[in-house]
Amino acid sequence: MARPRADNYEQRRQEILDTAATMFAKKGFDGTSIADIAQRCGVSKALLYHYYPSKDALLYDMLHSHCELLVGTANDALQHADQPQSQLQSLIRALMNLYMDSRNKHIVLLNDLHCLSVEQQSTIKRLEKSILQIIKDILEKLRPDLTEPMRTSLAMYLMGAINWTYTWFKPNGPFSAHEFADVATSVFLKGIQSDLGALNPST
Repeated sequence: MARPRADNYEQRRQEILDTAATMFAKKGFDGTSIADIAQRCGVSKALLYHYYPSKDALLYDMLHSHCELLVGTANDALQHADQPQSQLQSLIRALMNLYMDSRNKHIVLLNDLHCLSVEQQSTIKRLEKSILQIIKDILEKLRPDLTEPMRTSLAMYLMGAINWTYTWFKPNGPFSAHEFADVATSVFLKGIQSDLGALNPST
């Protein structure tokens, strides 16, 4: 007979994910055991297995839910603006804020995705590509003359610049996440407004 779910099941599950994200970000997926996570959560291994049958299942749920939140945040950001320039600004602001709020999960996504099965990695990567496509769609509005390969390259360039801010950006530093997002957007927009014809590969 299956064990019934407690009233605080979802709250406890999220606590486990948050705790595991902190530990994975610091020690890596391979350097953290289920026993370590259970101890940090103050529960038994048996109780932890009630929520996740394996460490792999925990990692997948963590990254899948994080990427779904990224996609949802990106789509919501577009609703706050109607011009492509302001849409891009709204998008980068939203992503930066989310990265700061979910820093550990973002680090795990960048460093430990390869620990999942090929099928699970493919599911996560499809979600990541959804965000990339949103940026490409904005770029198409801004520079319809650019080829699809160039839009892909520019979108990946921008995502790379934002994704890796966790390695140096200090939330309590001289720039807020909001201010940095606006600077990054402004620099990117000025760059793509230049003559990219010589770099625009043919289809």
